[in-house]
Amino acid sequence: MFFPRLRNQAKWAFVFLILVFGGGFIFLGVGSGGLDLGQLISDAFGNRSASTGSVSDAQDAVRERPFNALARRKLATTLEQKGRVDEAIVAWGEYVRLRPRDFAARRHLGDLQLGQADRYLRQAQFAAVAQAEANAGQTFGPSQSDSFGRALGQDPVTAAVSAKYNAQLQEASTKYQTAAAQAVNTYQGIVKLRPNDEQAFFSLAQAADTLRQTQVAINAYTRLLAFDLDEATKAQIRERIKTLRQSLPSQG
Repeated sequence: MFFPRLRNQAKWAFVFLILVFGGGFIFLGVGSGGLDLGQLISDAFGNRSASTGSVSDAQDAVRERPFNALARRKLATTLEQKGRVDEAIVAWGEYVRLRPRDFAARRHLGDLQLGQADRYLRQAQFAAVAQAEANAGQTFGPSQSDSFGRALGQDPVTAAVSAKYNAQLQEASTKYQTAAAQAVNTYQGIVKLRPNDEQAFFSLAQAADTLRQTQVAINAYTRLLAFDLDEATKAQIRERIKTLRQSLPSQG
């Protein structure tokens, strides 16, 4: 969608072709069409290799040597290959805390967190649609404001189903907000450690843009303009900044 030269500079930038594709749907508020972004990201990093062993063995190694970075990385990789992505994200976070300058691991952690956020967003959207469908009978049924509607009362089954999906919506929305904030925080950590890395700023800008953290995206895009980019790319960045600023709530 944006900035082809920047994307072609590093392999990991390919991941954002996946994320921006999904993110475009997020921006329009219709989800990502069932895309498993976490799996696509995993494939992009070549994580379909042979099994690295059992989770229990990796967990035992971490318990024996809790401050050993290689043991933490082994656990994170094993959990990810077993499809236990949420646990893998926690394990990758622990590894990054032990090896804060492993930028490839930080980027991978951010990509996983972005995929996690997308998954929670789709769960929230599903719950919202299901809740709306559950309430449709009450919407078009007798009004509770007239005597006939009051006599019938609220359908207990409909009320229970609606409450169930409302709880799912609230839970998924909260998890989405947490995952989105963690992903952006991961990329902010990279740019803090590598303030002269244009790809780091590009990653932060695209992540924040996709996750609708508009001011963070604007700031990162603005920082990108200080790098030696071609004029066509800078023009695209300026246009995106303009669009994002227009989407911000008015101040007073």
